[in-house]
Amino acid sequence: MQNRAFAAVWRLTLATAAWGLSFPAAKAAMMAQGVLLPGRPDWFHAAFVLMNRMVMSTIVMAVLLRGRLRGLTRRECVQGLQLGLFGGLGMLLQTDAQNYIAASTSAFFTQFTSVFVPIYVAIHGRRLPSVAVVFAAGLVVAGCAVLSGVEFGKIHLGRGEWETILSAMLFTGQIITLERPVFNGNDMRRTATVMFAVKGALLAPLAFTGGGAAILKAYASAPVMIITVILTLFCTTYAYATMVRWQPHVTSTQAGLIYATEPVFATLWALFLPGWFSALAGITYANEHLTPPFYLGAFLILAANAVIILAPQTPKPEHPI
Repeated sequence: MQNRAFAAVWRLTLATAAWGLSFPAAKAAMMAQGVLLPGRPDWFHAAFVLMNRMVMSTIVMAVLLRGRLRGLTRRECVQGLQLGLFGGLGMLLQTDAQNYIAASTSAFFTQFTSVFVPIYVAIHGRRLPSVAVVFAAGLVVAGCAVLSGVEFGKIHLGRGEWETILSAMLFTGQIITLERPVFNGNDMRRTATVMFAVKGALLAPLAFTGGGAAILKAYASAPVMIITVILTLFCTTYAYATMVRWQPHVTSTQAGLIYATEPVFATLWALFLPGWFSALAGITYANEHLTPPFYLGAFLILAANAVIILAPQTPKPEHPI
């Protein structure tokens, strides 16, 4: 059982690395779309990229599963619906918030999931979180603040900040849903397919409202579609399918802290991928460079993971969450 837990940690870390890839890839896709569809609001480009990822991932999973989808159960539909609603609504709020706040601020508040998860577990279990959990959560918040360049004394809680905090709460719901014992025994591949379909359905109206028939130009662009395929296969199908398959083998608190390494991976991918995407799509997107805050922030986040993963864990609850 312990070996399976460590295997889950590594697989979830790889999934988080794939999510980190989505930051430079999605930005490049939106920039390329902006050239093809000028004058559209920023939220449209974000919604369009997200919708394509989810719809294409639904198709990929359906092809991979083939006839096995006919065995879809009611519990798998319910879990997939819950995951899709939590994740899809969270993405919508997070996307809209980026019209009002900087990306670094968005990244900081999104990682509040690492705090919300242990708070929920403590309230539900009617017991205070352990010292290790509190310490690890503090390290993650500090690390994300350093990486994002956020100064606590200068934070203003406006629409963008509140929307991002709410999105982090919804992402927390997604993490908790994967741990609910009532869903034990579900085929997580079928569950993931339902989740992708629900997210795509939530995002489609926003994308088509903002772009209309003009979005066909983006589908005719080879660079846009190449980047979209990368986002679909690695950042969506692989990452989310891995999450729903392996997260049940660790605690929700561990999972939340593993996912908090996402900005570290995003920075590492951004060291070289923007230049490659620029050459592919004919856009101007400069590579990033490592700075002292990155090393400190990454150290704090990785230290938090070491603390919580190596600390003794209490057994998971046997009653439904």
